[in-house]
Amino acid sequence: MKNFNLVLFLCLLVSAFAQAQEPISDVKYQDLLKKSAFNSLYPRNYTEASSAYFDASQAIYANGPIKEKEAHLAALATSAATKCQYCIPFHIAQAKRLGATEDELKAAVQIAADVMRMSTMFYGNEFDLDEFKAMLKN
Repeated sequence: MKNFNLVLFLCLLVSAFAQAQEPISDVKYQDLLKKSAFNSLYPRNYTEASSAYFDASQAIYANGPIKEKEAHLAALATSAATKCQYCIPFHIAQAKRLGATEDELKAAVQIAADVMRMSTMFYGNEFDLDEFKAMLKN
């Protein structure tokens, strides 16, 4: 079933992007803007395809292989690491809605900070990647 959903999603995505370069009517454009304020972020001719992609990509939270609360905690960690001032409050609100505690929220951010710290340490010191991978095999 997951393979079928993936194929269906890809077909929808390809179809939407194929149509994206065609001008859309004022009525359709206004409907897309009413559907979501986020649709105003895209070039007009790509609004329909972008809206379809956004809808499909959001399905990973509720219907993906990771529980929804944990998916939002992972997204919170990523948002913190990338310093997305829009994403952080969204994923905090969603995680709280799903029962996340303050400690879980702080842990997600702490994990992001630890990953960023170690990434900076390895990268800045030009630690050999092959050597690092060999260490993981032990």
